[in-house]
Amino acid sequence: MHANNDYLLTIDVDWAADWMIEYVADCLIEKQVKATWFITHYSPLLDKLKFHHQLFEIGIHPNCLPESSQGSTEDEVLQFIKNLAPEATSMRTHALYQHTRFLRKASSEYGISIDSSLLLPRVPNLAPFCLKWKGANLWRIPYFLEDDMEMFEEEPIWSWSDPRLHVPGLKVFDFHPAYITLNNVSFDVYENLKPLKPLPEWTFDFVSPHIREGQGPKTLFLEMVDYLSTHGGGKWIKELVLS
Repeated sequence: MHANNDYLLTIDVDWAADWMIEYVADCLIEKQVKATWFITHYSPLLDKLKFHHQLFEIGIHPNCLPESSQGSTEDEVLQFIKNLAPEATSMRTHALYQHTRFLRKASSEYGISIDSSLLLPRVPNLAPFCLKWKGANLWRIPYFLEDDMEMFEEEPIWSWSDPRLHVPGLKVFDFHPAYITLNNVSFDVYENLKPLKPLPEWTFDFVSPHIREGQGPKTLFLEMVDYLSTHGGGKWIKELVLS
C-alpha cells in the first residue's frame, strides 16, 4: 500500500427521497464519474445504482442508534443492510457509530473489509490503514470532508478552487443527496424540515422554497464531479485497497 493524492467521491444516501438520489446518480452518469454509495434502505433507485455497476460501488450505511429503522441490535442492522447489498464490502456507519467489537463483527461475520467511518476534516497526508484484531482484517479509510459538517465550520469550503481542499494525501469526500438538493450552508433548514415530513416523502414542491442559490454543497459537488470527469473519472473506496 502506497500513499496517494487521490480525490474520491462517496455518497451517504441517508433515507433521501428517490428523486434526490436519482438527481445525484444522473449527474455522475452524465459525467461518467465513479462513486461509492453507502445505502440505508431499499429503493427502486438501488436497482438503478446496481445497473450502473461500472460507475457505482454499493456500500452499506448501518444505523445502530436507538429507534433505528434497520433493526434493534447490531446484528439485526447488519443483517438488514447486507440483505439489500450482499455484494457490499465497504461500510460507513450512520453518525460514525463504532467500537472495536462492532468493527470486528462487521469484518469477521458480515464480509466488510473496508470501513470509512473516521472523519478527519481537512487533515493532510491521510492514508488507508489495516486494523487486524481477533479475526478482524479491516481496512480503515479516513475521510476528508463531509458536506453537513462543513456547515458548522467558521470558514466553510464551498468552492473546489479553495486551496484547503488540495493538500497532500488521500482526500475522500462525503455528500448527501438531501444536502445537495437543498444547497444550504446552515444545518438549521434541514433540521426544521425533518419534523414536518419524513425525509423519504419529501417532494420537490415541499423543499423548493428552501433551496438556496449560490455556493453550497450542490455547487461543491458539481465542481468536484466536473474535476473528476476530466481527471480519470475517480475511484471507488474498494479500489484503494485492491491488490
